[in-house]
Amino acid sequence: MKVDQWYFAYGSNLFIDQKEKRTGRIRKSVRCRLPGFRFAFNKRGNGGQIYANIVPDDAAEVWGVVYLCNPKAIEEMDRYEGVASGHYERISVAVERQAGEKVEAITYIAGEDFVCEPGKPSKEYLLKIVSGARHHSLPDEYVAQIESLAQ
Repeated sequence: MKVDQWYFAYGSNLFIDQKEKRTGRIRKSVRCRLPGFRFAFNKRGNGGQIYANIVPDDAAEVWGVVYLCNPKAIEEMDRYEGVASGHYERISVAVERQAGEKVEAITYIAGEDFVCEPGKPSKEYLLKIVSGARHHSLPDEYVAQIESLAQ
């Protein structure tokens, strides 16, 4: 039997309109952080665009939000994230909620063939990430860090 899962969003899926367009109404979302990774703009798209990724780094953490998703929503996320073609891979992670409670979730990291040198994302893409981060009240200094990586 397939069950609901938490999905950790750190990039453009922080933007509620995009996430709901892809997988339907958001039932539950919780702000959290993922220790042991850092945010990077080092994922190459088919047209040369640059997208968000997370990279293992014991000294860093990535802020985001977990969404409670049903199995159909996870299948849709796999499709949008290009899992079948290797653009992103789905992995399991342990995120921490505000009170320190650990939550098992899935997230997406760039497939090996699509990792590139850090680059500059489009203004529209960056705006989705920053708008979503602010909507979910991610720390101001973390949002500023994302904006500086996009320079």
